[in-house]
Amino acid sequence: MPYIYKKKSVDNPGAPYDFDLIKDYNDIAEGVLELQRKIIGVKIVYDKEVYDSYKIDEPERKYSYCQMIRDAGNGIIKKSRLKHHMCDGGTTALALEPSNAHIENGSEYFSYDLYATAPSAKRMRKSIKSLHNDMGTTYGVVTGPLVKFKDLVPDIVLIIDRPYVIMRLTQGYVYNTGIKPEIDYGAMQAVCSELTVTPYLTGSMNISALCPSTRMLCSWKEEDMGLSLPYEEFINTIDGVIATSKATDSAPKRRSIVKRLEEANKELAEFFKK
Repeated sequence: MPYIYKKKSVDNPGAPYDFDLIKDYNDIAEGVLELQRKIIGVKIVYDKEVYDSYKIDEPERKYSYCQMIRDAGNGIIKKSRLKHHMCDGGTTALALEPSNAHIENGSEYFSYDLYATAPSAKRMRKSIKSLHNDMGTTYGVVTGPLVKFKDLVPDIVLIIDRPYVIMRLTQGYVYNTGIKPEIDYGAMQAVCSELTVTPYLTGSMNISALCPSTRMLCSWKEEDMGLSLPYEEFINTIDGVIATSKATDSAPKRRSIVKRLEEANKELAEFFKK
């Protein structure tokens, strides 16, 4: 172990957390991409004392993690523990509780009538990224609009929107590196595993066209897709979205973008036009 002269907390990870800068980039993204929902932040919390320190309301009823994400896109921030969750796909993916043999041997997946054989269901289960596989138990999760993460650093930034938005965010992500993201998608546990755990573990962007369960529970539109990335990639990605706008967006579209930004913040509009 390296010598550590001062311990860091999960909300003071070394580099200062500049909430005002995050909010500016959030507002730019909303204006440039004409988002249909709020940009979402997610934080995985392992420590009870840290969880208790967040002055955020808990849900008043049990519901699924993907429904919490849906509500976050509609402007609601919540912190939640195992007792607030009703879907074992989400609770095991997030390590709020251990998995069990029935899930891990593929029997649960096979019972959904989505796989031709028990072995194919087992193979799919084995491919699902899940925090319960290699970490201790998660105490709780915070989900909410990114602009409400004022005093805590999110782990994941997540967006549910139409394919054009997903394309533009992908362009922004690859703008600086030129490296295609390795997409982890199987139409199974889309929000909890593919859009939350995958970027958390890989450190890379991921895309999902969602899964039947979340589409039913959350009533997503048919054209809705999801994209997520580690928080630390958010600013670079939006910078890339801005930089590729002239090559991607038509002149009328850019004029409408500038108009939206000017209505929100004239300084942001000037930043976009540079």
